[in-house]
Amino acid sequence: MGAKTIKGAVTASIIFFILFVIYASLQAYTNRNTIRHLEEIQQEKKELQVTNEKLTSELKEIKQNIKKAPQQNPAKKVAYLTFDDGPSSNTSAILSILDYYKIKATFFVIGNQSKHGKYMYKRIVAEGHAIGLHSYSHEYRTIYVSPAAFHQDFDQIRNLVYQQTDRKPNIIRFPGGSNNHVSRKYGGKDLMHTLIQQMTQEGYHYFDWNVDSRDAERITQSRDVIIQSVLHGSKNKQKAIILMHDSQAKTTTVEALPAIIEGLRKQGFSFDVLTDQSFTYHFPPAS
Repeated sequence: MGAKTIKGAVTASIIFFILFVIYASLQAYTNRNTIRHLEEIQQEKKELQVTNEKLTSELKEIKQNIKKAPQQNPAKKVAYLTFDDGPSSNTSAILSILDYYKIKATFFVIGNQSKHGKYMYKRIVAEGHAIGLHSYSHEYRTIYVSPAAFHQDFDQIRNLVYQQTDRKPNIIRFPGGSNNHVSRKYGGKDLMHTLIQQMTQEGYHYFDWNVDSRDAERITQSRDVIIQSVLHGSKNKQKAIILMHDSQAKTTTVEALPAIIEGLRKQGFSFDVLTDQSFTYHFPPAS
């Protein structure tokens, strides 16, 4: 065999060996990557199994809680207890009763510069009730003379409540309601229409009522009349805005309140406060 032939054979063998080494190395590298990749897949699979088991357990717990939770009725009955003309000593008693029953109410307040009155504004807010503005003086012959007279009086109660509570309520109730006829005697038949427009433009939401406790018909109304008026008036309603008063003379309103709360609960009512987003009731315009 010639030298060239031997040299060629050696060269070929070397090249083959080098290629074999490269191939073997690539195979080994590929195998290592494949094994590592399989190991990563196995690890991810274990983690996914753990996560799935955790989610399954949480889902089971949520389903159990849903079954235990009371079913929410989209048309649930809600009573809004509202108290006008306070604060007074009766306000304190009413707040204690509300606290006992763990419910909230709405207080449309007037001016009371006494130490107790100022404390009551604070307590109403501190205990989670809604505070609304009624007027400062509640004197029809003063506030209903003109729009300017109404706003002057209104500014006084707004400022007083802000000073005592650091709140700026945007819910109001006109003394006598939005369609009262007494205002005509002092400011004319269009006065209430003008006031409603002005207060609405200023961002206030006014509330009348669709259940009357009749505690304002007399200085001190019969406790039983108050109870029956509220329960009978609320009976066929889904949303009941209930008018009551917490001025100094309304002691029987305080006495009637526990029976009213218990009676409304028996009728299926829950309780809430009035806000700018809640159910609203407005009287039709006076004819």
